[in-house]
Amino acid sequence: MTLFTGYGFWNPLLWLAGAAGVTLLGLLFWSRGRRDYRRGEGELPFLSGESVPGAHVGGGHLYWGFVEGLRPYVERLRGAHTGLVNDYVGWLVVILAVVFLIVLVGG
Repeated sequence: MTLFTGYGFWNPLLWLAGAAGVTLLGLLFWSRGRRDYRRGEGELPFLSGESVPGAHVGGGHLYWGFVEGLRPYVERLRGAHTGLVNDYVGWLVVILAVVFLIVLVGG
């Protein structure tokens, strides 16, 4: 039941045991969680030590520092994004072709 290759071996039973171990570890962490948690107040935004009822904190606020620091790069990238799936698939095909050429020439 073990597959030997030139780079090691693959045993599905070991992977199954590893997945079961990770699942059990996750369940252990989950079971040690707080029992007194109640929905409501714990879900409100908490900014700089102040409780802000009714406020909405969007994803743009979370990454503000990164976007501000990389503003020139981000502005150049915004021009390349059209929002059309056909353009993104085209770029994917071009990049995959380049990667395949690199692999074929380098190998």
